[in-house]
Amino acid sequence: MKHDFTSIPDRSAFGSAKWEIAKNASTEFVPLSVADMEFPTAKPIVDSIKKLADEAILGYTNPTEKYYAAVVSWMKRRHDFEIKKEWLLQTPGIINALSMLIEAVTAPGDGVIVMSPVYYPFDMTIIATGRRSVSCPLIENNGRYEIDYSLLEEKAKDKNNTAILFCNPHNPVGRVWTEEELKKTAEICCNNNVFIIDDEIHNDLIMPGCKHTVMANVSDEAKNNIAVCTAPSKTFNLAGVQCSNIIIPNDEIRAKAAIRNKMNMQMHLNVFAYTICTAAYNECEDWLDELIGVIAENARCVEDFMAENFPEIRVYPLEGTYLQWLDMRALGMTHLELREMLEDANIYLDNGEMFGTLGRGYQRINLACAKSTVEKMLERFKKAVEKARAKEKEYHKTLEIGDSFDEISTDKTTLVVFGRKSGCKLTENMLNELKDKYAEFTSANLDVKFIVPSAKVNREYPFEIIADPEAVIYKKYNVFEADSAVYAVAGDKMFEEKVGADTDKISDSNVFAPADENAFRPLQLFAFVGVDKNKKVVCSYYSKTIGDFPDINEIVEKLKG
Repeated sequence: MKHDFTSIPDRSAFGSAKWEIAKNASTEFVPLSVADMEFPTAKPIVDSIKKLADEAILGYTNPTEKYYAAVVSWMKRRHDFEIKKEWLLQTPGIINALSMLIEAVTAPGDGVIVMSPVYYPFDMTIIATGRRSVSCPLIENNGRYEIDYSLLEEKAKDKNNTAILFCNPHNPVGRVWTEEELKKTAEICCNNNVFIIDDEIHNDLIMPGCKHTVMANVSDEAKNNIAVCTAPSKTFNLAGVQCSNIIIPNDEIRAKAAIRNKMNMQMHLNVFAYTICTAAYNECEDWLDELIGVIAENARCVEDFMAENFPEIRVYPLEGTYLQWLDMRALGMTHLELREMLEDANIYLDNGEMFGTLGRGYQRINLACAKSTVEKMLERFKKAVEKARAKEKEYHKTLEIGDSFDEISTDKTTLVVFGRKSGCKLTENMLNELKDKYAEFTSANLDVKFIVPSAKVNREYPFEIIADPEAVIYKKYNVFEADSAVYAVAGDKMFEEKVGADTDKISDSNVFAPADENAFRPLQLFAFVGVDKNKKVVCSYYSKTIGDFPDINEIVEKLKG
């Protein structure tokens, strides 16, 4: 091995974001979460930094001809994508580029399509720019994720949806989309005037036997309707350098994006960015080729370990990225129990719920580390699961029709509502709506019971309010909180109606920074469960966002039936 992919650097003294969020991070307990690598930086890159620091004045710096030539050559050599230097815009990172492009090609209030589960800043960026996140979930088909083309076409035909954030290779599921898949996607988007914002930050990290295609290459129409977002940051572990190369062949779109870039006060990259990018693309190709073999071997290590020890865990084939996606739901834990088990064992992965509700029960492993680090983590994982299985397991169940619900005393069919804490406006609004309709419930010989995760309850209602201050009943029946403030509102109609395109209202709403951050279960979601007199569930509705409510009139009709 020519390059060093076996050392385990100690990053504890350098402010590593990944290490600082892992409470016991060390060279023994290396965090395998945030997508940056645990390898020494390639020597030509280090040398280029030293040379620039010795020789250059560290002032405002524009792209150099050497930088342009390096990017153009790299895209041709590695991706068979012939670009012109004039097509390039620079941003500090891909997320900056997503924001810039959304603002350039869509209007406030427009819908932007995302294929979930997907990299969580997609939704965050859409919401923060005053647009709507429109979910087009991937289909999981016998261990392989696929694009739902019929649903994509339905979303694309909606004139209110004007862009798509596309991930190629896909993070977190690790798919490298085939040329045929990309053609279908591009054709649907181009035919419906949906602009393609193509995140290809992982496009250099393609595993042996797989072939990456730049979506812009599938047709002339696609090339004229796309921004290809690339960077050396994932490829060579340079996220801290902050250099992204955004390729926009369409002159009009590129001009709009450039204006938006300046309006966002993005004038220059840092002085080291262009030189480091140039060194990476011109002098580190052999480093990358060797890295890919290391990642592939680590992926095989995980696959073999799980097949031997935990065959019930589904390990998705790693086609691209260095991030392996695992379905751990068959272990029988909630995503919260799974997270707690891993952290107790000093295993720091990316919890699947980070990527949306569809990721609950999954984990993403960062394989860009020494193989010995992976092996140590897997041994701790085995011991952690064995320990968890030896303990008496807490009962928990997502209530479905036909299940038993024994938490209430009733002799008639009853609607049980799991609310947010007492005093919450959403809780008060729901209580008042049920109060207004209570006569309709009683006339049909129905009842209502309302549960709150609070010690104190308001008794001024005609139906019973049940205090559950430790959220025991909530936990037992999987009435979860939203996985983040972003996912509490992404796609939420109530939030969109309140905030709309006015981004100032987002900061005023306390959604991203709740007013009381110490409040118990601040992102609690609602659930609505209909139970007959024999305590059997007859209808069940778990809210996906904070304002996702069923039609109470429809529930009454179901309970009557």
